[in-house]
Amino acid sequence: MDAQPVMDLAAALERFDGDQDLFLTLAEMFLERAPAALTGIQTALTAQNLPLLVKEAHKLKGSAMEFFARPTVAAAAQLEESARQSATQEVAALAEQVSVELQRLTEALKVIIEKGFPL
Repeated sequence: MDAQPVMDLAAALERFDGDQDLFLTLAEMFLERAPAALTGIQTALTAQNLPLLVKEAHKLKGSAMEFFARPTVAAAAQLEESARQSATQEVAALAEQVSVELQRLTEALKVIIEKGFPL
C-alpha cells in the first residue's frame, strides 16, 4: 500500500489563486517555523503539559492545512485530540507520527523551493 501523498499541490496552488510566488513565500515561512513547532510539541510532551500540547498541535495543524498536507494535518489533529482527552499513553506515539509527517512535508517543500514546481 502506497503512503498517502504528502500534500495536494494542485489544491494548495488553487488556494493561492495559482500564485506560485506566494506559495513559495509561505513554504519558506513554514520551513523556518517547523523546527520551533516540533520543539514546542516535544517540550509540552516532556513536561506532560497537555494544554500546551493541544495548543502546539493545533498551530501545526493549521499551518499544514495551508498546503493541503493531509497526513500532517491528520497526525496533528490526532495528537491534539488525544492531548485534549488526556490520553497520555497515546500522545508519545502520536507525537512521533507528527514528527515523521512533518519531516515528509518539509522535505517536499524544500524540493519545490530548490527545484521548482513539478510539471
